[in-house]
Amino acid sequence: MRQLPIVLLLSASLAASTRAQTPDRAADSAAVVGVAQDLLRAISTRDTALARRLMLPGAQLASTVDPAGLTNAGRLQTDSQFIGMLATMKQRYLERMWNPTVYLQGSLAVVRAPYDFHVDGAFSHCGVDVFTLVRSRSEWRVTHVVYTIQRQNCAASPLGPPAT
Repeated sequence: MRQLPIVLLLSASLAASTRAQTPDRAADSAAVVGVAQDLLRAISTRDTALARRLMLPGAQLASTVDPAGLTNAGRLQTDSQFIGMLATMKQRYLERMWNPTVYLQGSLAVVRAPYDFHVDGAFSHCGVDVFTLVRSRSEWRVTHVVYTIQRQNCAASPLGPPAT
């Protein structure tokens, strides 16, 4: 019983330290969100050079359709397949994310954020993006992108309608 106050004190101190963000941690959080946003920008602008720079060779992208959809079990793409698709697509894509949550541990980061997706200016679907990044030569690069695809019951984006 005498150890309980010490355990509570240590737990409180650990919880406080994990909530506090050091300047380096805040900078890393901003950097990984920036990389995720830049990858979405590369999709919207068909910028294959930017997408290639942001992704580690061998990176993977995977999608999963919401259980209500069941029309598509999802898709797995390599970074090369993704870059090839970007280079040849004819449609205009716009993907926007908001309210990202960042998890950092050393040189590993995970960004999770809701998103909406538009094709040729029309709403297509919404979902959740999860980006896994690693620090490579002092820069953050994407190793995996996993996302859900939900075609119905999407909440309105807090970003408002996309600019046309």
